[in-house]
Amino acid sequence: MNIVLIDKEKQYIEKINQKRNLLKNLNLMQAIIFCFFNKGSIIYSKEEKTVLNFCEKILKVPYLYGKIESVLDFENHYAKIKRYEIPVLMYHQFVKNKRDGGKIKLFVTEKTFELQLKILKFLNYETITFEELKSIGLQNRFFKKYIILTVDDGYKDNYEILFPLLKKYSMKAVIFLVSGLNYNKWTIESDNEKKFYLMSTEEILEMQNSGLVEFGGHTLTHLDFHKAGKEIAEREIIKDKEITEKRLNKKLTVFAYPYGHRKEETKKLVEEAGYDFAVSTDTGAGIFTDDLYDIRRTAIDKTSLVDFLRKISPRYAQYKAKKYKNKRG
Repeated sequence: MNIVLIDKEKQYIEKINQKRNLLKNLNLMQAIIFCFFNKGSIIYSKEEKTVLNFCEKILKVPYLYGKIESVLDFENHYAKIKRYEIPVLMYHQFVKNKRDGGKIKLFVTEKTFELQLKILKFLNYETITFEELKSIGLQNRFFKKYIILTVDDGYKDNYEILFPLLKKYSMKAVIFLVSGLNYNKWTIESDNEKKFYLMSTEEILEMQNSGLVEFGGHTLTHLDFHKAGKEIAEREIIKDKEITEKRLNKKLTVFAYPYGHRKEETKKLVEEAGYDFAVSTDTGAGIFTDDLYDIRRTAIDKTSLVDFLRKISPRYAQYKAKKYKNKRG
């Protein structure tokens, strides 16, 4: 990323930057012109400037302002100031008709999901996986209109309904697999839910080989980390990763906490297991670089069209994070 400096702060920024990004010194007008024609560039100003606010809004020229204390600030400063982040949506099941769904109702119909994909296409969103995000680089995540679709548990309907629609619209998703079960034992025991089978290895490999689906870890048995001790939690994380990586013949990049439940020690265990990212549900600041092991997601199940349009906004996650924090005190 090019960082264009318009203030006399080069020595200060060079020390923080550690040669990670390219630095350029230009006057204000030169900086605006340069960043307008050079995608992946951003202006840094010590103080907020009205003209740069205007250029960002009208010309889409991004800029940062304020005190920067570490190299990670280059990745999260923009997100914090503009309350902007890649939306991460969370799905579970897909059904032909509502009567096919379970009593918990964590599903969307095939018709609804197809409409949602059409909306994302119309709005020029580009679906990516976490593996691709790692390759793109967190510092470059705002220069395209990215969105991440995630799906928990690995139900067979993911292969039967989700996968054909991904192929139809050339879109991508990330599916988190429960590796030690072949059906939804956890919801049957907790909610007397209907029995739903999980995908077979053959189905999973076909999806992976398509290049449209990334798979992640989700424990052996859909463990609730709030109810588990460290030893059991560690085994469920590590063994799950071993099984799924052997199944896929591929290293896993991302983990999802079942129920969104995790402790601080759980995040450490996930990091030590070798994951680069972990996703939750109603925790996290709504900024990836604030905590890569507590990336906030937005649930899409009983979602109206109006709510869906709200939830895919790059500003929604931080709005919910602030609201949740205020609600929790």
